[in-house]
This record gives sequence, C-alpha cells and structure tokens, in this order.
Amino acid sequence: MSICVFLSAADLDERYAKPARDFAERIGKGGHTLVWGGSNTGLMKVVADGVRETGGRLVGISVALLRDWARADADEMLFADDLAERKALLLARSDAVVAMAGGLGTLDEVTEILELKKHGLHDKPVVLLNTAGFYDGLMLQLRRMEEERFLPVPLAELAFVTDDGSQALAYLEESFSQR
Repeated sequence: MSICVFLSAADLDERYAKPARDFAERIGKGGHTLVWGGSNTGLMKVVADGVRETGGRLVGISVALLRDWARADADEMLFADDLAERKALLLARSDAVVAMAGGLGTLDEVTEILELKKHGLHDKPVVLLNTAGFYDGLMLQLRRMEEERFLPVPLAELAFVTDDGSQALAYLEESFSQR
C-alpha cells in the first residue's frame, strides 16, 4: 500500500517527532511505500528516515522551488510545477492518506483531501493522526460543521481520527483490504 503522509518540514519537539518516527517504522515494517512531500528536513525527514531504515520505499513529490531540500536517496522523486499540481500528484500516487502535525500547507492539504472525498472524487481512507491533541481544534470545527449540517456526509465517512499510530495503520490496512 502506498501511504501519503502530510506533515511539517519543520524541526519539532519530541512530542511530535517520536510518534512520527514510530508511525514511519510501522509503514516500513509493513512493507508499505511512503508518499510524501519529499523534503529532507523536520518531521518529513524523521518519517522518511523511519520508513527507509525499516525497509519501506520512498516516493517524494516536491515542487521546483523546494528542490534544494529534496531527499537525495528517495526511490522516486518528482517535482511538480506548483503546489496544486503537487497535491494532485500526492493523491494520485497513494492508496491512503494520513495527516500528521503540520502548518498551513498541511492544513491546506487536509481540507482539500476531505473536500474531494466529500464530493466522491476519491474513496481513499483518510486518517488524522492526532498526536498530542494537535487536531483537537480542527475536530471541534468539523463536528460543528456536521452538527449544523454543513457536511452532506457523516464526518466518520470522511476521516478516522486517532492518536495511536498502530490504530491508524490497522485502519488503513483494513480499509485498503476492503477496496
């Protein structure tokens, strides 16, 4: 299974780095492929290192303006012309999506993936890996949208939310096996 992971390229505290590494090692040990933004910095590097060191494949999809930060030893590295093309390629090359802690770019990616799923434009499983309660605020907003009927489908059909990497991967593997 090819798993797209959206996350930060910033160097972050161990409360984010340790669970990211743990999840990455699960991806690699499971024989899965990481599809990610291709950066060799911050949490992106932590995850790519964990996948690589445990036997997984790396497929990076970056943008030309970030070429200098791209990981040199990825199995594949693609460069999109812009961020919109990058998001489309990340989704096209993956079987499942996981969002980890990240900034505005990650938030943009998460909302677009949920919007596309809402409209039936993809049926890939989506996980919000809620490390250290990172997505609590977003979940509060999404639940309000659901309660006030801004979402035409139940939130549970759009994303699975957990703070546990083993539950996240188990959900993805189960969902993928049913497709």
